[in-house]
Amino acid sequence: MSLTSALRTATGSLAGNSQHVSLLSKNIAGVGNPNYVRREASISTGVGGLQNFEVKRYVNEAMMRASISATSNAEYQGVLAGGIQQLSVLLDVDGFSGSPIALLGDLEEALQLAAAAPSDVGALTSVIETARNTVNSINSAYQESLTMRAEADAAISSSVNNVNSILGKIKTANDEIVLGSMTNQDVNDAMDTRDALIAELSTEIGISVRSRENNDVIITTESGLILFEQQPRSVEYTRQAVYGPTTVGNQLSIDGVVVTGDGSPMPISTGKIAGNFQMRDSVLVEHQNQLDEFARGLVELFAETDQTGGGKPALTGLFSWSGGPAVPTSGTLSSGIAQTLTINVLVDPAQGGDMTLIRDGGINGDADYIVNVAGSSGFSDHFINLSAKFDEVSSFDAQTGLMTSVSLRTFASTSLDWLQANRQTSLSAFEYQTSLQDSYTTSLRNEMGPNLDDEMSKLLEIERAYQATAKIILAVDQLFKELLNVVR
Repeated sequence: MSLTSALRTATGSLAGNSQHVSLLSKNIAGVGNPNYVRREASISTGVGGLQNFEVKRYVNEAMMRASISATSNAEYQGVLAGGIQQLSVLLDVDGFSGSPIALLGDLEEALQLAAAAPSDVGALTSVIETARNTVNSINSAYQESLTMRAEADAAISSSVNNVNSILGKIKTANDEIVLGSMTNQDVNDAMDTRDALIAELSTEIGISVRSRENNDVIITTESGLILFEQQPRSVEYTRQAVYGPTTVGNQLSIDGVVVTGDGSPMPISTGKIAGNFQMRDSVLVEHQNQLDEFARGLVELFAETDQTGGGKPALTGLFSWSGGPAVPTSGTLSSGIAQTLTINVLVDPAQGGDMTLIRDGGINGDADYIVNVAGSSGFSDHFINLSAKFDEVSSFDAQTGLMTSVSLRTFASTSLDWLQANRQTSLSAFEYQTSLQDSYTTSLRNEMGPNLDDEMSKLLEIERAYQATAKIILAVDQLFKELLNVVR
């Protein structure tokens, strides 16, 4: 090798070492940054000893796809777990005090007390006040359920706005990446930015990502509907701000295709958006239906019947509703009855009513409905019969998701079981998905992120190589000096 070749090789190596040091410094600066992907150098020696220095991001695409999927699943389960836990707190499931079965137990206890002392004002007052507490609890739980549906709707709207914003940012980063790749520019920072945006997008909606030529990407929903292909697709949703008993929320569409609801041809199934739709249109609606049927069951159970056998229709008793004094149809959901459930004003002393009518019957002013025909102040049969009705089989609407032919007591108990089972299932699924997400995140950082010890070790190797190269240059310099002295 000539001195000129040796010098050219040494200076090329020195330049390569300088670039490598710059790369390692950047990796070290990226330690702890969850969005930074480790860069690795690919060095080759070309014609004349010149070194080609190429930088590549170390990406494990299979692990990234798994991490994206785990994130979407964890966010979906997180929404469900949080919503169902909120319902559980609302009804005091752990203490049982606010659940239908607990309210029914309080009512039965008050009726038994009244049966033991039917002439006692305190016992009759206890029935009224227990009924009032039951009404207030059912009204409040129902209104809170409607509020939660509106909150889920608002969360969907916020998520959709975020999705559209993220897609716009992805376009900006993607355009830079594609153009830079076509012109051999360094696009690694832009790719880090795009990957971080894709990870953020996956929290809102389940997605799948495919790479194309020039580092371009296509992003689709899990069902295959395109969200981004050179241009972001339009994600549209109209918020429904107020929810009533029969309100049907709007659905989400992507590029004109509806992706939520039972009729969707390409439904989304993970991410915050899907979780909020599940809460709004399934969990909370079933919960409302159960409260409605429980309220209807109370009106039906305490209803007065024609004691003469004349066949007059049943009329409201202790409990009434917006359709009173008529009694709602047995076994048929009456949406919103839990919201309008009240104590019958005719027996409520606070509203000028006579509470002895709950003992004697004939609440609505028709003598044919009086059960205490003798007018005895010690009459207890009606209270005893009402308590017994808690265990009589009745019909309930299938839209509650529960059994349709059971007693009101069993229906109330099953409703509590439904909520507890859903809470346990959602919490277990959330814990599992969160653990899986954390595992993938940790593995991804270990696999693709820079490690300080490794980068410092490589830096020391470069330092030793630099020292060796410097010695070669020094030796060549000395030989050139000696050669020039000889020529002189």
